[in-house]
Amino acid sequence: MNIAIFEIYPKKKSVQGMIDAHLRNSLVLRDCLDAELLLSDEHYHKARAKKWDAFILSYASFYSPFKSIYKLMEENPDATRFFVANEYQLNLIAGYNPHYVLTNFERSHLKYSIDTQRFNLNLLLAQPPNDIASEKYPKKYDCVYYGTYRPDRAKYFKEYLQYPIYLSTSTKNMKKFKHVGCNPRWLGKFDWTKGAETLNLFKYSLYIEDEYTHNVYNYLANRYYEACFCNNVMFFDINCKNTVEKSEIAYHFDPFYYVNSHKELLDKINTCNEDFGKHLATQKKWTISQLLLRRQEIEKIRKYIFDHVGKNTKEESQESTQTQHQLG
Repeated sequence: MNIAIFEIYPKKKSVQGMIDAHLRNSLVLRDCLDAELLLSDEHYHKARAKKWDAFILSYASFYSPFKSIYKLMEENPDATRFFVANEYQLNLIAGYNPHYVLTNFERSHLKYSIDTQRFNLNLLLAQPPNDIASEKYPKKYDCVYYGTYRPDRAKYFKEYLQYPIYLSTSTKNMKKFKHVGCNPRWLGKFDWTKGAETLNLFKYSLYIEDEYTHNVYNYLANRYYEACFCNNVMFFDINCKNTVEKSEIAYHFDPFYYVNSHKELLDKINTCNEDFGKHLATQKKWTISQLLLRRQEIEKIRKYIFDHVGKNTKEESQESTQTQHQLG
């Protein structure tokens, strides 16, 4: 079975040094489905030499290689089209029209989808924790938040992202954080090279979510699983309580790790600094079955995709036959 995963980098020839979460998810899907990852126009052009059974679009943006994607779809009209949506705000590439959608959230905004199935897509990034005893991972710094600017988190950014909390983001995003009143210790983008992740250098990280997600459940974000393998103690904004209580960590979760203000966050950091090892051990109890859950989730995704490849062609053929009968 030939499956191609569509990524959205017109010029890129290699994944080396790339950090986007959707791309890291795609790499896992590539391996578990024995699929081919198409990054750039060059990759799409070479892919035209094959006949494809299925396409998986894992992200969409204004800089997607549209012409190359359309050409490959045109040459493989019977290929089953999947869309992997790990963000509720994602829009589709115009004309892609998926047959099936894999989402990471409770209610789908993808009204055009024929079939929508929810999976814990962020769990794909879980991995065994790095060796905290290694000299490669000295815990030099306290607490960090990292990532892009999101308007639906603005009031939480203003509250928590103040000195001495660290913020890692791209240069183009810094002015957006400054605009809403953030004054943290500024850092550039993290390195996510396996075994050399910048996050290892921090003791703590902060979990904030969109206001929308408070009421519409989304599986725990990538940052939770990244904190686990980089040996962070994670603090959760209190407004994320619904997410925590519906997640796989609910049973073990200790409410001590909720915070509702910058001051409370700093107070709890000071408390944890008295015995960081104890607090890290407490949170490691949350992850006892994490890798097993990951294997199970990958197997569910594999089954869903393999069970549906070609199904759309059969259904479309049946609909065409029914129409012909109705027309006499």
